[in-house]
Amino acid sequence: MNSGEAGDTLGACDAPCAADLPLLIARYRPALVRYFSRHLQSADDAEDLAQEALVRLVRMPSLSGVLNVEAFLLQIASNLLRDRFRRDKSHQVLQHVSIDEVAKDWPSEDPHGECVYEGNRRLQAFLAALDELSPRCRQVFLLQRYEGLTYSAIAKRLEISVSAVEKNMMRALLHFDTRLGGS
Repeated sequence: MNSGEAGDTLGACDAPCAADLPLLIARYRPALVRYFSRHLQSADDAEDLAQEALVRLVRMPSLSGVLNVEAFLLQIASNLLRDRFRRDKSHQVLQHVSIDEVAKDWPSEDPHGECVYEGNRRLQAFLAALDELSPRCRQVFLLQRYEGLTYSAIAKRLEISVSAVEKNMMRALLHFDTRLGGS
């Protein structure tokens, strides 16, 4: 930052105005970015902190007691940098490991083509076996397994005995075991 420049006054208002923002950015942003770049590893962080310093300057309610806006802005920048170092230290940022680095060795959650094919094959086999059941047996099975009804609730709904529900359910399970085996 060029200290001692004549024209440290920014505008007609006591504090920097929104209208002064382009002037502030043009005048101080490059120096702020250089300052932060010397102390930080990331160029993006340097840009972010430079912007934050300018925003804090513009949000000041009054600069009437400030003799040198440039020095004041440098103090804001220094405080931001100190806050960043404190935060990084307390959060142990240097010890963090990116989830992307760790996850690259994990198996993918995306199903492989063969898994999708196998799942589709098993579904088709199940649906074919389901279609082979008698209508009453299929109805009992679906009410119990997919609607979660109890045997007594199925019996009431279908107006059959609980024993008939049990027999139809046993028939369906044996049929699936025979047709699908362990697949």
